[in-house]
Amino acid sequence: MKEGQSDTINSNSYFPYPKEWLDAESEDIAESVRKWADNEVIAKRLQFREDLEHQMRTLAILAVDIGLHRLIWPEEIGGVGFPLPDASSTLVRAYEEIGRADPGIGYISAANIALAATLLEDQGIGGEMKKKMAAAFCDSEDVELFSLILPGLGDINAKSHRIVSGREVQAELQNEGNGWILRAERARPFNSGYNASMYGVLASLPEGLGFAVIEADKKGVERGELLKTTGLSASLNSDVSLRDVRLSDDAVAFVDESFYKRLSAWMRLLTGSIAVGSAIDVYRLVKDWADNRVIKGKGLLRDNPMDAAVLAQVAMDIVNSRLLIHNLARAMAKPGVFGIGGGDDIFILSGVISVRVLDDCMHAINRAMEMMGSAGYSKEWHVEKHWRDLKTMQVYLGGRTPVEMDVARYYYGSDVL
Repeated sequence: MKEGQSDTINSNSYFPYPKEWLDAESEDIAESVRKWADNEVIAKRLQFREDLEHQMRTLAILAVDIGLHRLIWPEEIGGVGFPLPDASSTLVRAYEEIGRADPGIGYISAANIALAATLLEDQGIGGEMKKKMAAAFCDSEDVELFSLILPGLGDINAKSHRIVSGREVQAELQNEGNGWILRAERARPFNSGYNASMYGVLASLPEGLGFAVIEADKKGVERGELLKTTGLSASLNSDVSLRDVRLSDDAVAFVDESFYKRLSAWMRLLTGSIAVGSAIDVYRLVKDWADNRVIKGKGLLRDNPMDAAVLAQVAMDIVNSRLLIHNLARAMAKPGVFGIGGGDDIFILSGVISVRVLDDCMHAINRAMEMMGSAGYSKEWHVEKHWRDLKTMQVYLGGRTPVEMDVARYYYGSDVL
């Protein structure tokens, strides 16, 4: 089956997940996103593939017309009103379906939703900032892209900043009496640094941390050249310098390390869901390929024991990954059910599960590509794009090593790491 044909696989029928954690309305939302994926993206891959204009149009349908970006905002400020953190399972199902279509679109959407969820859950952040963000998510007829500038692995050519969970903060805030000055030099955003309309920046203070929201056209915001990446073509990124950007008090919120940890957990939950959806689409493609290949005229490829074992690995990786990511969603919604608290417990659990899910989904896609030979690397079948997107996502998430250091600090008390 080549791209553009309408034969698609309903993932619900093939790979189990705990449906009792989702109500009928949640499944209706997932079904709407599934139809969006099939009709707006999968059916048009050969024509548009990695066309940015088409990607932004389809994102607008998802975010505005279907209303995904309004989902968790309260009704009184224009949202749909799905409560947090209970909406975690609903979001997993939605982002699985987005991942089937295009992980790059899912990635920039996930950054927006992860930020919204973290702001809404943080009781210390004032109402003015939340209203400003809600207006961007709920009132606009276009998609507002939020680019996140978060702690990273550091730049050896830049001065050192505060360390948060083993990662270096990339920006700093200074109080000017009647406002704030925000500074950063060649900060590397998590997403969309090149074409975002707003930036959310975690910055160091003389004592503690601050979170700042700034418009991309504000004086002092300077974007670098477009970065070349292997995948996630919907996320145009670049280094961003913030040169004495002046902010009012309502654009800055005092936060602590738990803000970053919760934001990280939401991002890992949603990107893990995208990875699962991506792997499910690859399963669809390799299954169709195996259904139509005969070995030396003596039988279908899928019936050969050695080939069947490889195909089985693809399905097994997806089964494991899907159950893991749904359990992470449930743990975020009901941590007591898992015998854990919030905060550090969820941060570590999300890191461990995210690394495992991304690894397993990449393994599934690798095996599918190997099985399909030249077809696996052909743009016509789209498997190679899923591989590129997930590999690039792994890089932006920081890979395995930072999570291993988090685990070492948490389980073994390795405070010097």
